[in-house]
Amino acid sequence: MMKRLPHSCCLFLLSLLLTGPGISFAADRSIQNFVSQREQWSKLLGVSQTLEGRVSTFNSLSLRFRNCPIPFYFAGKVPRLDASFKNVEVTGQLARENGRLLFKITSLKKLPTDLEQFVTDESKIDLGNPRDWYALADWGRNRAEFYSDKELAQKALNAYRRGIEAEYSKLTVKQPENLMKLADKAEEFKLDPRLAENFRHEALVLEWEQLKKQKAPDANPVRAQLLKLFPKYVTPLKADQPLERKRYLADQVAVFQKANAEQRQRMLRWFYSQIVLDQTLKGLAEGGSNGFKIASEIKRQLPERTDLVKKYQEMQLSFDFDRVAELPRQYVLDLAKEFQQRGDQEQAKQTLVNWVEARRKKLEPGDADGRVSVARDLIELTGNRRAAIKLLLEAWELNPKSTDTATMLGRLGYMLHEDKWLDPGEVKELRDDPIRKAIRNGTVVAGMNRDQVRKALGAPTQIGRSISGGAINELWIYGEAGNQSLIIQLSRSQRAEEFKVLRIKNAAAAVKTPAVE
Repeated sequence: MMKRLPHSCCLFLLSLLLTGPGISFAADRSIQNFVSQREQWSKLLGVSQTLEGRVSTFNSLSLRFRNCPIPFYFAGKVPRLDASFKNVEVTGQLARENGRLLFKITSLKKLPTDLEQFVTDESKIDLGNPRDWYALADWGRNRAEFYSDKELAQKALNAYRRGIEAEYSKLTVKQPENLMKLADKAEEFKLDPRLAENFRHEALVLEWEQLKKQKAPDANPVRAQLLKLFPKYVTPLKADQPLERKRYLADQVAVFQKANAEQRQRMLRWFYSQIVLDQTLKGLAEGGSNGFKIASEIKRQLPERTDLVKKYQEMQLSFDFDRVAELPRQYVLDLAKEFQQRGDQEQAKQTLVNWVEARRKKLEPGDADGRVSVARDLIELTGNRRAAIKLLLEAWELNPKSTDTATMLGRLGYMLHEDKWLDPGEVKELRDDPIRKAIRNGTVVAGMNRDQVRKALGAPTQIGRSISGGAINELWIYGEAGNQSLIIQLSRSQRAEEFKVLRIKNAAAAVKTPAVE
């Protein structure tokens, strides 16, 4: 039989244990704490203790607590146990009998189950006090881990969540660093990852909003932190969703908190994209004159934002269109081609028209070469033949020796006749005249004058002249004497100004190589 320790010794040992490192039986009488201090059990023999925990098994002589290796024997009058005794509190002392360590129970009291105790304590909590929630959650988590109790573990998680929510509601002025600490707590408590996401997302949104108020904000730290916390969201989306994106950017925090995992992935990408976009647009020149450069950068970093690529390309196209008069020729051609590739044929045409018209208006009064150049562009770029012809005729008046002007007018169907340019209609009428046809064919017809005969046949071999009936007659003979092939009679009345062909002898033989006008 073990000797009973003196009362003073018992008090000393109890004091030693209560003040020793890591031991707090006065604050925690749980079997869990008791088991964790098993290396001290030999020092507690004979010391009265009160312990509580979950009953594992029992009979008329003893009981066992769950996860406790020693038996607890009834040494006094105790209530009769039944299946309703889930949790109990016992008072007694450790003893060693026959070399075996055991606990002698002198009194026993039935306790509420852990879940019942949790609900009772929860009902007494100041809902706005995060410390109370954390204390209850710590108690529940420790008990749940010791007893592998999933239901109690879930209640502990809920208490941690309520504590974090209470702490969040107490933030009169939200600062990014405070929100980040709450996110760390949510992770430490192993709560739903979305809760930590909420706090970190809100912290970054808040930091970004504060940054935008600065005159020269540097978004790189926020961007880097976003990539560090949410690295996978740098991956471009397969397709943009404009309506959802606009709804999110209008109220980022509230919309994000209600979103599911798939939606959050898109939203974080949009958040990242907005930071990138704001940085990129700092380089946008006034009026959008470098819109294609901006669009190229957006396409490189945010390929899913085809709407923005198109927007800033069109911004530069509009800028260039408005100042087309200042642009060089090749740039204008490229600009028109860009409009064509976009299916805007009308804008492509108008670009060229406006540019050529601007050049026309800048022509100096005596600039013949400039008129030829503008006329060429009118034909090649706009197809405006009428305006081109007008400029070419003006150029001819300024410089009648210009071969470029003559060549272009000729290609347009004009013909120079007696120092006058005939239009295609006039040329046709001229060429349909029988006398001119005869000249082209190298023949002579009645009504021709001297010059026309010479154009058709050349100079005659002989010319004879006579006066008869008030008219002057000439005989033009072609061929040598004795072999005269053609005789042409020309006559001029006294009032007429020139000789005209009256008769032709042996006209069929008068055919020569056609003359060139």
